[in-house]
Amino acid sequence: GCQYQHININRQRMMKRDQVQELFERNGGLDKDSFPAVLGTLGTDNVWNYRSKITPHYEAPLKKRRRNQEVLSNVTCQINEIGFKQKASRRLVDVPYCHIATEAINDHLTRVREDIRQDALEGRLRRPSKGATLLLRDSDGRVETDNNVYVNTTVKDLVFRFKAGNFFQNNPSMLPVMVDLVVDAATEPSPSGGKMTHLIDCYCGSGLFALTASKHFDVCVGIEVNEKAVAEAQDNAKLNNIANCKFVSASAEAIFSSEDPVQISTVQESGNVITHDTFVSDFPRDATVVVCDPPRKGCSEEYLEQVNVFNPQMV
Repeated sequence: GCQYQHININRQRMMKRDQVQELFERNGGLDKDSFPAVLGTLGTDNVWNYRSKITPHYEAPLKKRRRNQEVLSNVTCQINEIGFKQKASRRLVDVPYCHIATEAINDHLTRVREDIRQDALEGRLRRPSKGATLLLRDSDGRVETDNNVYVNTTVKDLVFRFKAGNFFQNNPSMLPVMVDLVVDAATEPSPSGGKMTHLIDCYCGSGLFALTASKHFDVCVGIEVNEKAVAEAQDNAKLNNIANCKFVSASAEAIFSSEDPVQISTVQESGNVITHDTFVSDFPRDATVVVCDPPRKGCSEEYLEQVNVFNPQMV
């Protein structure tokens, strides 16, 4: 993260690898002499100006005019720092240029900072008594500042459409590397040489891993608790003409025991699309792989127990 930017990039990657190893040993109680060591951190040569989304903040503006102690609707304000919180502090650090954000974002940030301060001075702020979080999302070179506007971004040969304020991986140069690693691992044959035919993508978001892996599997099912993300994943499947992926709104642990059928479409060589119902509980265990990319808080115990009971060939 930003706290490491003063350190040589190779040293940064070593530190990150060591932190993960320490977590396995300390929190997981794993013996470092018997458990496989964590591999080295992967990266690209693009170590600056790579991040495609930033969310700088500003505190409640300083009021410039009052009447009888009542705030006027067109109150004139002054905004000071626009940036990010200092580590281990509530102090806001002014950041006029972000060295890890794309150049397109930094160009736009300069204008956004000027505009928001001018709006404050001229009484045009929608909520002049409160601070706010700004959005700058670089989508294939176009910067969007409205959380609710849909944007497109390309990952390898697929196009993903999602709301600018929603979560999506924020390092476009590293994203293809990460996708390839996941897909390569998911398509490894079983110890007996069997092919993986079914994929379950837990915490799937807008469908990144399920859709990029779909051409290697007969059936892919994505599970996501956020209904809006599920709708985006379904739209992305249609956008990329992918018929063998289905996305379900539910908690991750519910997918393994769900009695609701999942409707899957397959395209025949003739071009005809055949639709049929299937149950995740009926997926062949020896040919099923589970991809798990949980949110920051991690996997729930219920989910881990369900995966253990389901017993897929690979996680």
